Amino acid sequence: MTEDWSQARRLQSWPPPSLSRALADAGSVAASPAFVARQPIYDGRMEVYGYELLFRAADESWADLANADEATASTIVTTFGDIGLDTLVGGRLCFVNVTREFILNDFVPLLPVGRVGLEMPRDIAADPDVAAKLGELGEMGYIIVLDDFVMRPESAALLELAHMVKLDAQSFTDDQLREQIEAIAAHKVKLIGERIESYEQFERCKSAGLGFFQGYFFCQPKTVAGKGIPSNRLAQVQLIAALQDPDVSLEELDAVISRDLGVSYRLLRWINSAYFSLPRKVNSVHEALVLLGARNVRSWAMLVTLAGLDDTPTELTRTAMLRGKMAELVAHELERPDTEAYFTVGLFSVIDAFMNLRMEDILAELPLGPDVAQALLHRAGPMGEVLGWVTAYERGEFDALGEPVPAADRILRDAYVRALRFADEACGSVVPS
Repeated sequence: MTEDWSQARRLQSWPPPSLSRALADAGSVAASPAFVARQPIYDGRMEVYGYELLFRAADESWADLANADEATASTIVTTFGDIGLDTLVGGRLCFVNVTREFILNDFVPLLPVGRVGLEMPRDIAADPDVAAKLGELGEMGYIIVLDDFVMRPESAALLELAHMVKLDAQSFTDDQLREQIEAIAAHKVKLIGERIESYEQFERCKSAGLGFFQGYFFCQPKTVAGKGIPSNRLAQVQLIAALQDPDVSLEELDAVISRDLGVSYRLLRWINSAYFSLPRKVNSVHEALVLLGARNVRSWAMLVTLAGLDDTPTELTRTAMLRGKMAELVAHELERPDTEAYFTVGLFSVIDAFMNLRMEDILAELPLGPDVAQALLHRAGPMGEVLGWVTAYERGEFDALGEPVPAADRILRDAYVRALRFADEACGSVVPS
């Protein structure tokens, strides 16, 4: 009887005022988050395992929020209700940072079981009340993730509750990282290396025994030593150069694409996919040019050329498309001229990672205008400015954005969500199977 009375009292006081306000206001424009982005988490095969959601409330930074519970609630409500979980992460796992009160006030069960990883630092998980609740949530099917973890003698009990543990790749030496992994090995948890910003760090973490990896290392070239274009990349650079030639005729464009059997095959396969939903099957590059226009075909051909390179992570192709589309959409909203050039700047911002070459060497071989080249090399000029916003948003560096333009919250967030949908829908057809 006493237990039933306690349960009734607890439910009567739930949710707390901060969560109630967030729930009530979630549908309003004022309360909608300005910025919601995602960061991929990879498995050892460089396939995306899940995405961590990155969030900042409108006109506020995390440090300015009076109550972190309100921020967490607003994140969840808006993501799952307004934008939609599938739009942001597709069918993959979603990792969300949660607070102590968020867990204790039973907000978690409103989230879909089996789709969500609950991230929290060690000190929150160590709270006895939180630990008890995490045990219940784990049995229900929620994934418990300990963030920024350091193995200590008193940490063993927490590892009995956790499914995954994040180790900061930049906080440990090689020996320290191996010691951490060996100490955790006795427990049945998956290990994620986070803040990995280069392939050198990725290889170091993989060699040490980590199984999952988070960071933007995949947007960097694996090596930038030497100058010039090696022979195994020359054909692709020449094709991209021809596709970028502003004076190329339709007949020449047809011939350039058709000469590369792999590119023309993948291009036609994509154009005939459900993504375009054309009324009839397209059987040649010439037909594609007539139906879609030279600009579209050139863009798609560049994408399939890059996506067809060996050892290219699928997420890199998705990132190239997301950046290109987001830059184009932002330029359109700001009424900037030549939005096609903004698409090119976004797309080519990771061409060095695709080609594993220095950006300077690649641009020396491409017939790009000086404005595009300066945007790619130095983030200079109007196109470089927009590219800087796009990449800062993508990485969740929201405070670095400041207030770039009037109505930036709406423009950047809406452009990101639309570009994300564009990239995800198209990527399955672009990437060779």
